[in-house]
Amino acid sequence: MIRIALFALLALGLFPPASVQAQSLTEIRTQLQATLQRSLSRSMMEGALPHLDLMTGKLTRFYPTENHEIILRIADVYVMCATLVDDDGTEATVDYYMTHNGSGYSLIRTEINNRAPLLALMKSGKAIRLE
Repeated sequence: MIRIALFALLALGLFPPASVQAQSLTEIRTQLQATLQRSLSRSMMEGALPHLDLMTGKLTRFYPTENHEIILRIADVYVMCATLVDDDGTEATVDYYMTHNGSGYSLIRTEINNRAPLLALMKSGKAIRLE
């Protein structure tokens, strides 16, 4: 009976995979930060993160200024946030979505100035603070 209940919770995404469960918060944070740094290094051009606004067609160069300490979890997806600044000094929020890939983590989505979906997930209780 207990096995069935645990399997059901895993199937619903209420527990992370066993490999993630065994990790401490510090280990997860360190691995997520390393993944983010590697991904950003590959994406950055001349020290800036280029971003194409699909509504306006405008290409903006963003520069990282501050990483936020909070990490959120949505089932098996982790969200790290940061503040960016463009060439004019205008700040933008960025949310990086990462998931466990078996041997580490992978960046699967980046949202710049699109916080409403994440806030809705937080409000519904689907995105929780990793503590």
